Amino acid sequence: MTSIRIWFEFLLLFIATPLLVYFFVNDLHTWLMPILVLCGAICIIILLRDKGFSRRRLYVKPFFRKHVRTSFRFFALGAVLSCFIVWAFLSDWFFAFPRQHPEFWLWTLAIYPLISVVPQEIIFRTFFFHRYKHIMPSKLVRLGTSSLSFGFAHLVYGNWIAVVVSALGGLFFGYRYLYTRCTAVVVVEHTLWGALVFTVGFGVFFVPPL
Repeated sequence: MTSIRIWFEFLLLFIATPLLVYFFVNDLHTWLMPILVLCGAICIIILLRDKGFSRRRLYVKPFFRKHVRTSFRFFALGAVLSCFIVWAFLSDWFFAFPRQHPEFWLWTLAIYPLISVVPQEIIFRTFFFHRYKHIMPSKLVRLGTSSLSFGFAHLVYGNWIAVVVSALGGLFFGYRYLYTRCTAVVVVEHTLWGALVFTVGFGVFFVPPL
């Protein structure tokens, strides 16, 4: 496949699609997750049909526990800091979701990894870092572009906080993927941070505008 076609695919998937959803979010807000799952499914099909892609990157590796322990240690520090930030600056939202809607909160935490985290990690990490390595040979360039693309995709939520937080998260998850070369590790880590966002109060910034 030529570089021009690959660049066109990149622009279509990571620029045009988020913009399209953003401009029509009022009509498409109930379809955000189905669109995400569909894009994730297309990406995994492309990867599995690519003979140059190692499927072992999707699976649990021998050092999975070691990497996950590292993730948990960093997450513990981040959780304390996040709680303090929300308590200090967004006190009205501090643990509001689990307090006000406990059943919906539990249901969200249960389905969030499957319909949101897995597709995102397939698209923005596993697919991105493999698919575009020929047009972006530098790992640092891919890491930065993936992070910005991840933040840009969250433009659909209509606020700059969601974009900035997601871009920073994308940088962190991208680094973890480059270090471990294992999708499963990053899925676990992304799930932890996502659950924290919805629990502690940041989730208010990750709701589509109606």
